[in-house]
Amino acid sequence: MKLSVKCLLILMCLGLPVAAQAACNRYPNSQNSVSFPSTITVPESLGVGQLITSQTFAGPYPTFYMYCHSPTPTFLTGRFSTAVSAPGGLIYHTNVPGIGMRVMVTLTSGAPYSAKLRTESLVSAPGNILWGATRLVAQFYKLGPVTTGTLPSGEIQHNNWDGGKGHYRMILNTSIRFVNPATTCDLATGDVNRTITLPTVRVSDFNDGVNTGARDFELTANCKSASSVTFRFTGTPASGNPTLFANTGSATGVAVWLYSRISGAPQTISHNGTRTVAVSSNRAVLPLGAAYHRNGTVGQGTLASTATVNITYN
Repeated sequence: MKLSVKCLLILMCLGLPVAAQAACNRYPNSQNSVSFPSTITVPESLGVGQLITSQTFAGPYPTFYMYCHSPTPTFLTGRFSTAVSAPGGLIYHTNVPGIGMRVMVTLTSGAPYSAKLRTESLVSAPGNILWGATRLVAQFYKLGPVTTGTLPSGEIQHNNWDGGKGHYRMILNTSIRFVNPATTCDLATGDVNRTITLPTVRVSDFNDGVNTGARDFELTANCKSASSVTFRFTGTPASGNPTLFANTGSATGVAVWLYSRISGAPQTISHNGTRTVAVSSNRAVLPLGAAYHRNGTVGQGTLASTATVNITYN
């Protein structure tokens, strides 16, 4: 009995590096990746909860047992944070509104399960652990109204064993832009051919400033499923001052000053100038203003000018 005790004491004094040994005799240290087209169109007719598209991850798919002599900590880093329950497993919300993602795994036993794509800590029980799958499939689902947006490429899941001694990664090779083909924006009916009437002013009104007779107004785009609208203005620049729009009336030395009021302070809009406005409640409203602007020696007459507005949207 004393002999066995002495032996135990000797082992402890020698300080065998038990803590430095790996908890398991091997680890996966591998990854699987998947590619999708750079643009995926989500039909308006597709119902919520339905599959949009899917692709299989490229191999290889190694299968083996790893023996862990003690409980082994595993830290799983997933890209997403929230999910909805669905037949077959969780579907995770992506950064693109209305788009959900799931990875279905087929184990070597043939049993399917939904991979965890959010961050959590785990501890594997000691003993033999079978590692292996025969197939991984990335699936995208429609979870609600889809707004055009891009899902970045990169890691979807990173599994880290035993303080970094083992790694496994799922990789999305390509960034994917999801598009709703039903996205539309049109100028409001009353803004398609809009006349802005400025008040009558006197030549002497220009004595104390370069502009006068300002009038505020708005342009509105009615949208469906768009997130922002860009208004572009084109017209004939005034002679000697391209920030103004030319007068085609009979008055001399005067032009039209067009400006936006997005930030509260007037900001000049010249030929080919743009303003981008966020869509709220299916409308994008651009606050504007126009005024007479001195562009030389002002003489009596009329002022007329035309600016064309084109819109683009996302």
